[in-house]
Amino acid sequence: MVKNRFGIGRGVDALFSKVDSSFFAKLSIEQVSPNPYQPRTNFNKSELKELSESIKQYGIIQPLTVRKIADNKYQLISGERRYKASKMAGLRTLPVYIKQAEDNEMLELALIENIQREDLDPIEIGISYKTLIEELKITQEKLSEKIGKKRSTISNYIRLLQLHPIIQAGLRDFILTIGHAKPLLSLINQDKQLEIYNIIVTNSLSVRETEEIIKENNEPLYLSNKKKTNKLSSNLLSIQENLADLFEANVKIKSLKNGNRKVEIHFMSEKKLHEFIENIKL
Repeated sequence: MVKNRFGIGRGVDALFSKVDSSFFAKLSIEQVSPNPYQPRTNFNKSELKELSESIKQYGIIQPLTVRKIADNKYQLISGERRYKASKMAGLRTLPVYIKQAEDNEMLELALIENIQREDLDPIEIGISYKTLIEELKITQEKLSEKIGKKRSTISNYIRLLQLHPIIQAGLRDFILTIGHAKPLLSLINQDKQLEIYNIIVTNSLSVRETEEIIKENNEPLYLSNKKKTNKLSSNLLSIQENLADLFEANVKIKSLKNGNRKVEIHFMSEKKLHEFIENIKL
C-alpha cells in the first residue's frame, strides 16, 4: 500500500511538503525489489555502513526511482546503494519517485543512468555496455549516440571482458589500470595474460614497462602482425585496429608474396562469428 506521509528524514519531508504529484510516494521497504539490471555489483561495505549511519540520523535525502510491476510491488530503477543502506539502517519505509517504464525502457534508463556514475569500475562499465547492446539489440554506433561516448571507447570497455577473470577482478579492485589492461588484450592465451598480470602486480610495473614486457613475448597478435606482414604501414595498422574494434575480434592484415593483402579475423567464440555473419547478411 502506498503511503502519503511518514516521518523519515527532514530532507524528504521538505520535498513532499512542496511537491504535490502522484508520482512521488512513500512505500514499505518490502514493496520494493532490487533492480535486476543493476550494473554495479561491487558495493564497498564500509561505505555502505557509513551511508546507513547517515540515513539513521538524517533520513534519505534523495528519493529512490522505482517502477510499478504489480499490485503493491515496485522495482528499483536507480538508487540500489541507498536501498541497501536503508535496509541496513532498519528502515521500514522509503521515499520514492514512481516512473512508468517497460522492461526495455527500464533497462535503458537504469543502465544509462548508472554508467554516468564516476564510481563504477571498468568491468561494470563494460558489462553495462554489453548488456545494453544485447538486450536492446542495438549496435555500438547506436549506443554511442545514446550515451554520448565514442564508439571506440565503448568497444575498448567491452573488450576488457575478454581478459582472464582474475585480471578482471584486479581491474574491479583497481589493482591495475586500463592502461595496463589494454596491452594484455593483445595476448590470445588467457593463461599468458595471467602470467604477465602477476609480473605486473608483483613488480608494480608502469604502463610503459608493461608494454615493453609484452613486446618481449612472442604471442601478442599485434607483434606477430608486424613481423609477419613485413612491417605494415601506419595506415594499414590503423585499419587493422579499427577493424578489430568494429568486429570485436582479433584482426590480422597480411602481405602476400604477389603484393596483395589478406585479412584474417579471429573470433573469440562461435557466437561472435554467427553475429558477424548475421550483421553482414551472408
